Amino acid sequence: MLREVIDYITEKLKPRIDDTDVWREGVAFFSKGKEFLTIEVTTKGLRIHFYPSAGALFNGQEKFSVERFNLWKSSYRKASGKYRAMTAWVSKEKHLLGIKKLIDRIPASP
Repeated sequence: MLREVIDYITEKLKPRIDDTDVWREGVAFFSKGKEFLTIEVTTKGLRIHFYPSAGALFNGQEKFSVERFNLWKSSYRKASGKYRAMTAWVSKEKHLLGIKKLIDRIPASP
């Protein structure tokens, strides 16, 4: 599952990715010196962090097709009524489509 998510990110966001940092438990993706997406490997699956610098927006009323998710309260913007950051957990193949849809929200160029 990890390989499929990484391959999807690198294919979809290739123009945006300037650098990566790989460590034993995961990989972080950077654009213009800022971390915008991180994948952490856990004992049960993957934890994927979408940082505000990713440029994605999330509606607080939405349901996402992942195991669970947490919208970052600190990323809420009153003007748009949306969140700019979240963490999603995936542990089953059936969650891959949901995580890919979330990744699709990140603009390909910074």
